[in-house]
Amino acid sequence: MTILDALRHPDVLGGLPAFADLASWRAWLVYLAAIYGLPWSALADVGVSEDDAETLWRTHTGRTTYAPPPGGFPEAVAIVGVQSGKTRVSAALATYEALRGPAGTYAVLVGQDHRGALRTLLRYVREPLETVPSCRAEVAGQTTDSIELRRGVTIAAYPCRPAAIRGLRACVVVIDELAYFVATDGRPTDIEMLRAARGRTATTGGKVIILSSPYGQTGALWELHRRHYGRDDSLTLVWQASAPAMHPTLPADYLARMQQDDPEAYRSEVLGEFRAGVATLLDPDALDACVDLGVRERPPCGRHVAYYDASGGRTDAAALGIAHRDGDDAILDVVRAWPAPHNPAGVIGEVCELVRAYGCREVVGDRYAGEFVAEQFRARGIAYRPGDRDRSALYLDLLSHVQAGTVVLLDDAATLRELRGLERRRGPSGRDRVDHRPGAHDDRAVVVAGALLACVGRGQVGGMLAGKVTW
Repeated sequence: MTILDALRHPDVLGGLPAFADLASWRAWLVYLAAIYGLPWSALADVGVSEDDAETLWRTHTGRTTYAPPPGGFPEAVAIVGVQSGKTRVSAALATYEALRGPAGTYAVLVGQDHRGALRTLLRYVREPLETVPSCRAEVAGQTTDSIELRRGVTIAAYPCRPAAIRGLRACVVVIDELAYFVATDGRPTDIEMLRAARGRTATTGGKVIILSSPYGQTGALWELHRRHYGRDDSLTLVWQASAPAMHPTLPADYLARMQQDDPEAYRSEVLGEFRAGVATLLDPDALDACVDLGVRERPPCGRHVAYYDASGGRTDAAALGIAHRDGDDAILDVVRAWPAPHNPAGVIGEVCELVRAYGCREVVGDRYAGEFVAEQFRARGIAYRPGDRDRSALYLDLLSHVQAGTVVLLDDAATLRELRGLERRRGPSGRDRVDHRPGAHDDRAVVVAGALLACVGRGQVGGMLAGKVTW
């Protein structure tokens, strides 16, 4: 039984409501047929002509001919927009392979985090195994994150930690959203995860199948696209398409709203295009070399400077960084954060007590909330002065000091995660800008940059003038 047969058959995947009408799945059907090296004529039974299949193939792979290797492609990649149906297809592939895989192997599902993998991938896999009678009869047992089949194949969901799947033999590894694989400490795991996945199928002849929306022009997904897209001789299939091309029933008002609200995100999340000019700011090895291992905070030791990132208290955290200078090095002493929700005035009171303990009579920060922040500090006997650079400028200046190893950081997981997550983007005016990843935060990172740069005399910050220390 081919994957196309399984999608048509009412006793297998065709028994699911999602696949009751395959007309809207035409592009996906061509992609699935190509994965397994099926002839275009096999698509006639699911309503796709050979001419249409050839057109879709050329359009979305950049290849000029359809000449799959015997048995299909050992590695297949779909780079598509969000809401295109990729997670449903991921689950269908895993279920299909598990129902025909050899005993003692795993059908491995890998998602961005364990909860996400369980909530989406494994839920979709459970659907036919719980609702289609012939599939339900194949289930021998279940746990929270795995399904054991009577044939001796285990379907299991794992987070994007390479060590989690090492030691397994897999009949298939399905990777969902590879472009967004980041560990809890902020380190990208996409490249190592892909290496681990390839090793799981090395002795079984199984496939590694990757379905992801794109992000920046860096990382494992970008390298797969760069090396294999449009290559007629490549054994790795790379398919790239917009969300509407893969899911033609997406509402037009949803697409128009996405395009209007965030044009940059629209290009990647809807059109399925990589974002140009996005790269990680700080080299992970250079950053690690600046960390004073085992030191979470330092006591007062002389002259210190403080940088505060204010918050309205509803959605964002407030943060404080304190540092001092030792010769040519800037030493980070304290990073504190107050998560939302909080009382902004109460937090400033705590900040004032802390900076007094470090001998600071002045705090520097941004211009958030106008006069409110400065007045709260003045009422407590501490001067507050806005710095002369925005976040991007602080981060770009910090970069050179991290590369030179002239800053010393604390061994604080939350702070390092934010620093690792900083991204550099080309601005429309030609000036680079730096910001955190979508959905992430940089409250701790900005106070680290502000406090450390004050100590190396960059700009007029915290009692120091550019190029001259004024203790």
